[in-house]
Amino acid sequence: MGTFGGYSGKLHLKKEQKDQFVKQVMKLLNYGGMMSFEEVSMYGSELGLLIPAEIFPGGECSFWYNYFEDDFWETAEFDAGSCEFWSEKIGSQEFNDVVTAVNFLYELYDENSGFAEINGEIVNSTGYVGWINHLLGTDFSMKKRFNLWENAEYYVFQRMKQRYNDPMDGVMNIIPDGMERYAISTELADLMYVKEGADALKEAEDAPGSYAADVHACRKAVYGFLYSADSPDDAVSRLMELVRSRRKQREECSDPGLKEIAGYSLFLPARVIVYLVAEHQKKNFWVLWKEIYKDIYHDEVMKSYFSGKPEGEWRRAIEAPIPPVRTSKFLRQDNWFTFRRTPEELKGKRNYYVSDDDRLYWWDGSDEVIISNETDKWLKDLAEEHHSLMCEKTEGKPEKEPFFEKFLKLLIEADRYYNRICPFRSMFYEFMDHGSGPEYSAAVELFGRLVERNKEAGKIIEKVDGAWGLASRNVTHNAGRMQLKRYLSVMANRKLRLKYFGF
Repeated sequence: MGTFGGYSGKLHLKKEQKDQFVKQVMKLLNYGGMMSFEEVSMYGSELGLLIPAEIFPGGECSFWYNYFEDDFWETAEFDAGSCEFWSEKIGSQEFNDVVTAVNFLYELYDENSGFAEINGEIVNSTGYVGWINHLLGTDFSMKKRFNLWENAEYYVFQRMKQRYNDPMDGVMNIIPDGMERYAISTELADLMYVKEGADALKEAEDAPGSYAADVHACRKAVYGFLYSADSPDDAVSRLMELVRSRRKQREECSDPGLKEIAGYSLFLPARVIVYLVAEHQKKNFWVLWKEIYKDIYHDEVMKSYFSGKPEGEWRRAIEAPIPPVRTSKFLRQDNWFTFRRTPEELKGKRNYYVSDDDRLYWWDGSDEVIISNETDKWLKDLAEEHHSLMCEKTEGKPEKEPFFEKFLKLLIEADRYYNRICPFRSMFYEFMDHGSGPEYSAAVELFGRLVERNKEAGKIIEKVDGAWGLASRNVTHNAGRMQLKRYLSVMANRKLRLKYFGF
């Protein structure tokens, strides 16, 4: 049991695309908060150090933790050499979202059919592509999804291979959520006719000139041919031979029984004749289709159906880039279970949602991370306090205990009390290397004060009485704990730390 994500296609990147693709995957993983850990053991205690997603020597990137979810999952990996990406259980929150976004990137790059999936079901939300467009500055659309028949064919064949009882179940998820009106086409009609059979054609005669009317007329011709045949097997073979024939052969068909059907084949796709035969013979269309689809004609000249449809406008809508979705909005969690176990002590208070204030590690001066006025003031107040502490350090007051030991003990204390408070590896070793500097010593002193100040707000973490992911997000991401996370992320971001703290 569990939730798994994947990409169902087989991406073959062009040589010139590879470097760009690797950089884009890594940016999604990094900004999505995917991380691994390094453990340090000192003074009889262990401490985890956060390592943002990066490619290690040998070309592999492994991660199993999401910074925003604050939770561990089974190890996922990306191989920069082969561009292979795989994951095991991914949960249902931020870890899941980022893995699925990467799988969507594979789908967008792949020229052939393939889908981002969760538990074997096609993901049809455009939000993943919106985040990709925002973060990568791309202009991807969902137009590939509107090759409905080709995509459905691929999807069904995959599920047949996996022995699904109903390989068409879920096929309509190919159509992007919110874009259903742009999917009205003969391909969609054919999928419905395959799924629903004759019932879908009952009203066809009431719409002369429509696709349904032409299919219905062809159905009469096919049924008439099959009913009148002395040998049903021979009749089916002759029809299958017809759909393998070239246009000229079909135009010149002299077989009285097949002539009318051959006429329909000049403007109807071969699949129409095949699914009508399958329906009449009570055969599985997809089994029959799989045997023949590579050999059928593709030279039909389709009539202009759906004349009332503003085709130009619809085509532009299908091909238009999906509007960008900012990272904090993309990562927002608001599922039915996100806050369902909120304890009485927090009822009536504002729910926790990830914001740019939780993304201070990724601040670079651009508008990717926009610091709120409230957090700006908080950081300025802390900077003043840090300056005062630093002045005390430069006055030569002796330290009560060595910097190294004090720093480590504070981090371990914070982790034990608040849960999952981990410094970034880069920040940890930088501080260890510069412990004699008053600015670093003052920053650790200030961290100790924050640990004490936030204990009342952070005490609610005791309400986590089972799996972390099953607790209310208001508990796991309580205000006291989040202040410590934000402070450590600023200390790890040298550019932002310099802006506020001057070192």
